[in-house]
Amino acid sequence: MAVAEVQKNLAPEARHLKLNGHVGFDSLPDQLVNKSVSQGFSFNILCVGETGIGKSTLMDTLFNTHFDSTPSTHDLPGVKLKSHTYELRESNVNLKLTLVDTSGFGDQINKENSFESITDYINTQFEAYLQEELKIKRSLDTYHDTRVHVCLYFITPTGHSLKALDLVTMKRLDSKVNIIPVIAKADTITKAELQKFKLKLMSEITSNGIQIYQFPTDDETVADLNSTMNVSIYLVITMAHLQCSNSN
Repeated sequence: MAVAEVQKNLAPEARHLKLNGHVGFDSLPDQLVNKSVSQGFSFNILCVGETGIGKSTLMDTLFNTHFDSTPSTHDLPGVKLKSHTYELRESNVNLKLTLVDTSGFGDQINKENSFESITDYINTQFEAYLQEELKIKRSLDTYHDTRVHVCLYFITPTGHSLKALDLVTMKRLDSKVNIIPVIAKADTITKAELQKFKLKLMSEITSNGIQIYQFPTDDETVADLNSTMNVSIYLVITMAHLQCSNSN
């Protein structure tokens, strides 16, 4: 039927709507982005490492703020996880950030079960989310999802090899969370020692079958960059850089 005939057959009281913008399925990505920005984002980081290795300092630097953190002592009887949630805003984007610290990790004489409290915490967050999903009336839109997105595993720069505690803990965690190894206080060893240390760590991680996070390479815009980062996965932290960043 021609357009002229359709308009002729319309009743006099028919409404004529004016579009405020383009309508089409090609606008779906923009709609999803706008919806996500309006709802805000949540990001949960688990920091695993020995006391005083620089976990809190790195978090302050990454998010350009100062988080409230109480220094932990070295005489704790066991590993205690401390979780703190912060509301951050940058431009028009809201972020609910949850930081989980492992106080007392590696400080005990008997370190055999040091990883258990960490795995228990991760499993508890999975169970809490599952229970929310199983409810008849779910409220996932407003539910605070505390499942850990990434684990930053801080490695002491010994210059030799990974400690047995590090190997066991990462092996227990790699099936539960994305692990990104971090060499802390890298300025305490020379560049040559650091390079050998990184190669040694990668060899030990591979030989022990530990799965660490691999940056995606399916997006052509970041494929080359992520491929390079996957080859040299470790984030090297120098204390001088962190102090400079904090002062600025």
